[in-house]
Amino acid sequence: MVNQRGQQDYRLQELGDFLRTRRARLTPEEVGLPRGTRRKTPGLRRAEVAQLVGVSVDWYTWLEQGRSITPSTQVLERLVQTLRLDANERTHLFLLAQQQPPPALLLEPEIVSPALQHFLDQFGPRPAFVSGRRWDILAWNDAGCAVFGDYRRMTTRERNTIWRIFTDPSSRQFVVDWEEDARQLLAQFRSMCGRYPGDAQLAELIHDLMLASPEFRAWWPDHEVRGGQEGRKTLNHPQVGHLVFERLTFQVFDTPDLKVTVYTPLEEADTPRKVEQLLEQWYLRVGQEPQTPQAVHHLPQTQRSGQDTVGWWLAACGQRVERAWVANSDVMISYVQWCEAHGYIPKKAKGVSQSLAVHGFEIGVNKRVIDDHRRRKMARGVRGLVIL
Repeated sequence: MVNQRGQQDYRLQELGDFLRTRRARLTPEEVGLPRGTRRKTPGLRRAEVAQLVGVSVDWYTWLEQGRSITPSTQVLERLVQTLRLDANERTHLFLLAQQQPPPALLLEPEIVSPALQHFLDQFGPRPAFVSGRRWDILAWNDAGCAVFGDYRRMTTRERNTIWRIFTDPSSRQFVVDWEEDARQLLAQFRSMCGRYPGDAQLAELIHDLMLASPEFRAWWPDHEVRGGQEGRKTLNHPQVGHLVFERLTFQVFDTPDLKVTVYTPLEEADTPRKVEQLLEQWYLRVGQEPQTPQAVHHLPQTQRSGQDTVGWWLAACGQRVERAWVANSDVMISYVQWCEAHGYIPKKAKGVSQSLAVHGFEIGVNKRVIDDHRRRKMARGVRGLVIL
């Protein structure tokens, strides 16, 4: 009980501090108020925020003081507008105030960047896909087409994973243990649907599935939910017979509505050779030369499983040296220049730091350095890395 009270006090204190810092960065002119005279408060006053939001000064003061009050969704949305919060700040505000994410805004179009498509292509004989919030396959590599069918010739509905497994008769022979796999995918799909309660296209898909599939119609009311999309996947391909994969799905950091799924061929049932055979047949059928992955071949084996633009930049421009140190600014300059030269969209500083940590580097190490004006100062950087 004491621990719960301490967590509650900490959350409310964080909420108050967050609101204070947000109003401190705004000027009266930015929100259409006169500046007046004798202003000592940096940014907006509490009374000005309360006026714009439509609440009493006392109530807003209590909110900033960390009193145990729960603002309504409408008040929080007015705070978002008044304090000019972006999408990340809006989510943070709702998590602090209501301990749950905010209601979904209008859903943005799902766009696969050239860098993400290039990422898929680097997997070579491993089928890989990008799927969206409704489980539409939005992008794929050649191995995906060779094993699962020519996505280029399918309609959007035919490329939908849930629609295909429940309505395509061939999937019952293609997927080994079809019922178990279909139930598992349906439980994962149901869990995802809770994130987008107002999506009309998602509701239409569910409605059409209820009409088209007796199994979907029978199992959907069970409300089974399940997370994760990883593990073994066994297929019975009409051309080469059984294939055994290890399936892994992960979110795209900058666009969490998008998910990447990769199928790694396992040695069982001679799967790697069969996939290579299917890929060769695919290239012959479409009259296309095989794509040879470029940047990934010379990466250390430990980096291949998590390849990204930071990993490729490290392989091209970095060297691991024990106890070496490089400033964050030098890291970002080198990384951004490499991305621009190779046509990639660079990650932001936070994403670069997270990727470097995944690659085993110590991040945020303070060191005293001498700047261009011969002044000594403390700087943050990365330990164990040398920029070539």
